[in-house]
Amino acid sequence: MTHHPKGGMCCACQHARRNCSTLPFKTMLPIQRDANTVIVRCTDFKRQG
Repeated sequence: MTHHPKGGMCCACQHARRNCSTLPFKTMLPIQRDANTVIVRCTDFKRQG
């Protein structure tokens, strides 16, 4: 199972240009699932602006 942050959140995040691959996505709240992927709500998200 692979865990990924919701892409729309990444686009609107202050950290959009940072390498977030070391964040603990497996521990974050699942939003959506399919056969091999879990989309999660990133706990490190901070809205730009």
